[in-house]
Amino acid sequence: MKSVDVIVPYFYPPYIGGTETVLRKWKQYFKDTDGDLKVRFIQPFAYRDSQLLSDKDGLRIRPFNNKLMKYIGLINLAADLIFTKSDMVIVLSPKYIRLSYKIRRIFHKKYRITNWIHFSLTKMFVNNDKYFRLADYHLAISTGIKQQLLDMGISDEKINTVFNPTDSNCYQIKASKVPKYIYVGRLEYQHQKNLQELIHAFCLVRKKFPDATLELWGNGLKKDTDQIKTLVKQLQLDEAVLFKGWYKTPWKEIDSATAFVLTSTYEGLPMSILEAMSHGIPVISSSISTGPEDEITRENGMLYHLGDIEELKNKMLEVYQKDYSQEKITQSINRFYSENYFANLVRMLQEMG
Repeated sequence: MKSVDVIVPYFYPPYIGGTETVLRKWKQYFKDTDGDLKVRFIQPFAYRDSQLLSDKDGLRIRPFNNKLMKYIGLINLAADLIFTKSDMVIVLSPKYIRLSYKIRRIFHKKYRITNWIHFSLTKMFVNNDKYFRLADYHLAISTGIKQQLLDMGISDEKINTVFNPTDSNCYQIKASKVPKYIYVGRLEYQHQKNLQELIHAFCLVRKKFPDATLELWGNGLKKDTDQIKTLVKQLQLDEAVLFKGWYKTPWKEIDSATAFVLTSTYEGLPMSILEAMSHGIPVISSSISTGPEDEITRENGMLYHLGDIEELKNKMLEVYQKDYSQEKITQSINRFYSENYFANLVRMLQEMG
């Protein structure tokens, strides 16, 4: 039996992003599935506000809570790497690749190092090429990330494109009769999520459809939320932009939608796009270097050029006027559904070293 350690990285509260969602799905799958792979989740960092992976089956936790969490966590991680007997360690950060590599060399460990990064490498990990090249294998969650690895000089044989899993849903969210756009995720004025672009485009949509609404599901830092609310007020959209707040299961709260809109400046492979499509909702997304182009087709949505607010406005109008088949939308992401995803993942892990 092949044994694999997955190193859970340090996350900042409230632990609700796409990476954390995928880790939970991995843990649940390998907990419930008997096979030739034994997968452990090593969590060297403890969390005061929330337990990232709720139960302890297949999960090793070294509990502590203090302001030196990150540094003590790295010591705990080093200890785990020194004493592990696993065949492979999967890491989600270039600094963990470097640490795993150094410990393997110093202590003559036999494990293989697999890199599994969830963000655009050129946006989040500039000047880390030499660390990525230390890994034996790479799990790329998008074809864009695979290309970034190839551009670093990493051979194609070391890279497996695995994507991300999502659940197939038994219910669809009906199309709204009036223009109703939704966003689900972290509220961020600029930077990664770039909601100012969505709000400016929505303001232009309202000039043609005064009854259009935009629902923002999620939360963020107070500074970002205040900036977004100030912009909404300046554009006189107070009654049209609805701040719905954070929900553990937001899709169960959404009764109808015209489209899900994502204006991110970078992603890895956006889980929110897949979640929207699994409920039959078409998606409009910025065309960025990694992620959305693997998910969006003619049957399930549209791409626009990041920064082109006029084009985004036109896409938002077009998606409202287009008659999408919800059945085709849900079928268009078959390869991402958990059953297909994990069958492919297990095969890849078995074939890797």
